Amino acid sequence: MDRAESVSYDRIAGSYDATRGGMERGRRIAGVVAGMLPTDPVLEVGVGTGLVAAGLAELGRPPVGVDLSLPMLAGARERIPGRLAVGDALRLPVGTGTVAGVCLIHVLHLVGDIPAALAEVARVLRPGGGMVATAFPGEAPPGDVHEEMVRFQDRTGGRPPVVDVAVVTRLAAEAGFVPAGRHDEPGHEVTPRYAADLVEARSNSWMWTVDDATWAREMPPALARLRALPDQDRVRPGPGPAVLAFRHP
Repeated sequence: MDRAESVSYDRIAGSYDATRGGMERGRRIAGVVAGMLPTDPVLEVGVGTGLVAAGLAELGRPPVGVDLSLPMLAGARERIPGRLAVGDALRLPVGTGTVAGVCLIHVLHLVGDIPAALAEVARVLRPGGGMVATAFPGEAPPGDVHEEMVRFQDRTGGRPPVVDVAVVTRLAAEAGFVPAGRHDEPGHEVTPRYAADLVEARSNSWMWTVDDATWAREMPPALARLRALPDQDRVRPGPGPAVLAFRHP
């Protein structure tokens, strides 16, 4: 589950917004986060291009954002100027006990050591502070797109780390957090065309763990199978992330 180093999104910074829901998704998640973290200041770990941060700013709650990737931060700079820092979730450039809330949106599956990242969150929080983190709810509903993606993962050995609700809740408890709420987001709108575009662009972080020779051998037939599925623009059911709130007494 854990890696020695956190994953940077440098390679897809230019396409991130277009493939991850843009400001519409950012505003929706921000509205949820704002209700789960009732006090300021807020730190967003893995701020990326600032989609959620900008949504929080529109609600009058601009966070401070930290991210590993300079290209991603370049996008965030236009949305929340002057409130950004380069940093890893494992070594936050933030003083101990200085923030009231921390949010980690689609981040924990990318950090090199989840327990260490949660310990860092606990360090920077004020007593009684809160954390909001997203987690995967479990397996996607069965269907043709899902089956093709699992087949592709099996043939390449590329698997996203398991960072589901049970894992996040357990690791948060080990770091001293107690559950304080949950919100289930709508399922992702997955179409064969969208899935094929992600594969062709090698856009998901789990794909970067596949060695280049295996990718060159397995990607073209997987892409062909996805593009051959019927009703290329018909939405298939997909899992939505769970947004989990915790307090650190």
